[in-house]
Amino acid sequence: MTRIRPLPVVVPDEDALRALRRLPGTVTVAEALGTGPYLLLAPLRPDWAGLPLTGVRLEPALRHELAGNTPVYLPPPPAGPDHPPGPGPGTGSGTEPPPGLRKQPAGPPPPDRPQTLDEATASRIAHRADIARVASLLRAGLSVLVVAEKSVVPHLWREMAQRAALRPALLEQEEREEEAEQPEGLVPVQQNQRQRLLARLRTLTRTLKSDQVLVVQHLDLLAGGTDGTLSGESRELTGLVHAAPEQILLAFVAPSLSVPEVLAERFSARVVITGTPRTVPDAEGGAEVPLGVALVTTAEAERFPGFDADDFYKHVAGMNPVLLRQAMRYAMDAHPEGAATPRELYRTIRAFKAQLATNFEVPDVGWEDIAGYDTVKAEIQRAVDIIMGHHQVPPEYEALRGRLIPKGFIFHGPPGTGKTLFAKAIANRMGGTILVVSGPEVTDKYVGESERRVREIFADARRNAPAVIVFDEFDSIAARRSGTNDGASRAGNALVAQILTEMDGFRPDLPVLVIGTTNRLDMIDEALLRPSRFQSIDIGLPDDETRLAMVRLHAGKFGIDVGRGVDLLVADAMRHRNGDDIHSVFRDAFVAEHFQDPPVPPDAEQLGRIVGRLKRSIRERRMAGHS
Repeated sequence: MTRIRPLPVVVPDEDALRALRRLPGTVTVAEALGTGPYLLLAPLRPDWAGLPLTGVRLEPALRHELAGNTPVYLPPPPAGPDHPPGPGPGTGSGTEPPPGLRKQPAGPPPPDRPQTLDEATASRIAHRADIARVASLLRAGLSVLVVAEKSVVPHLWREMAQRAALRPALLEQEEREEEAEQPEGLVPVQQNQRQRLLARLRTLTRTLKSDQVLVVQHLDLLAGGTDGTLSGESRELTGLVHAAPEQILLAFVAPSLSVPEVLAERFSARVVITGTPRTVPDAEGGAEVPLGVALVTTAEAERFPGFDADDFYKHVAGMNPVLLRQAMRYAMDAHPEGAATPRELYRTIRAFKAQLATNFEVPDVGWEDIAGYDTVKAEIQRAVDIIMGHHQVPPEYEALRGRLIPKGFIFHGPPGTGKTLFAKAIANRMGGTILVVSGPEVTDKYVGESERRVREIFADARRNAPAVIVFDEFDSIAARRSGTNDGASRAGNALVAQILTEMDGFRPDLPVLVIGTTNRLDMIDEALLRPSRFQSIDIGLPDDETRLAMVRLHAGKFGIDVGRGVDLLVADAMRHRNGDDIHSVFRDAFVAEHFQDPPVPPDAEQLGRIVGRLKRSIRERRMAGHS
């Protein structure tokens, strides 16, 4: 579908804005801007001038609300015989910018991109607003706990301390104290890494000055776990940090790990830093710069002609700045010679993301690989298009886009109907990766481990966004919560609560979908079936039309001729069978033709024999199950 492009337009007053919005959608952008004294906050790209108004999203700004030194741009004149070149509305002396606004020449100058960019600088640019927020808290004498991915932490803490005008006292993870001299004849006491760090922390807390901040880069590794499973070192750490409440602490934990709440309570504020924002403030903290401009070098943009910052963000929204820079280096190496298209760039980034977590894969299933189920496809397609911004939303309702659809689907129906296949097609349509997890794989006998596994799965999905998480046998981890107080019920309740927490924490601009598949919808917890969380979709046994489409699809894949009514015979014989059964018929026919000695051609008689064997096998399995 057509992509909707943002158009930042300056209007003199509300009446002019209403007049612009009343124009027919078929009017071109250049024609619309020529109907009044309209200006632009960014140069209009030449290929946008001829777009219909329905192809852009107006982002209006009232002229009197702009700062005095705001640069504005004149729109180009409309093209065509009805609009000859020369002075006219929006292009001549009659539309000079008002005093105080700087007129810029029409035409798109190249964006002010960096020439070189390392990971540390990229992290500081992308998280400039987060750094400023943490620094303001530290300046006020408050301790801050930051939730951030490990790879960006080394690039953030020094900047935070510097912006707060505090000297950092770093608790080094790898620092090894010099062994003190032992009296002759005594064996030195051996300390593990955690014990050495705690010894170092004791020293720092005793000597910390009022103009210093104590920085702990890996608080989760030093004292992970829960309040009910505190180790001896964790108890000592908790006592140390609570012993001096006036000291300023800056500590970091990973999103997929946790620290005891009794320790987290020592911090006055908690700041979560995930992924990358769509725009970042410039160095002066004023205008917002698209991420695809601020974190993409000139050489990288030139390697992929037609590079668009808005499109780019959809494919990297969940990646932190370090991973984003690594992905761009990977893409530049993958396309070393000549120009490549942005589509090739996005495919390369998707392949890079799939390698970050071993279980994620790049799906190769499209809607054309799923026969029939047209109603189901239309329902899913509508939701995916809204997620990815393929559908236009009126500008005044753009903020509601994230609320127009649920955060996931529950596919329910008999086994073998293609529920996982639908999930892969969705991931492909989103241009994302997919992770298929069997529900029982998540559960663990140790307290807290199941919840930790869920946190890791969602953290991986956010890094790989756009991404789809598929929980197969969803009822095994999302069953109705129980009021009983036995261990199994408490563990199940905690797991459902963790899933709810992760889903409610989704960023609106982060395209991550959760899909659960089950044969027992009645067992799913009611909180997960709320309309804002999961939308249940019935994928039942194929009807007559879908069954016939499946026969033709699988026959074509295996190169088997089902003409002269054979397709109708097979489709009728497979009544009440699922898509996997139909696939197996043509798979077996292909094997018999190419690998059996003597080969058996896949004619109507052979296909009938295979269908008969399949039905007998199903009956025998059912009889064995009832015996």
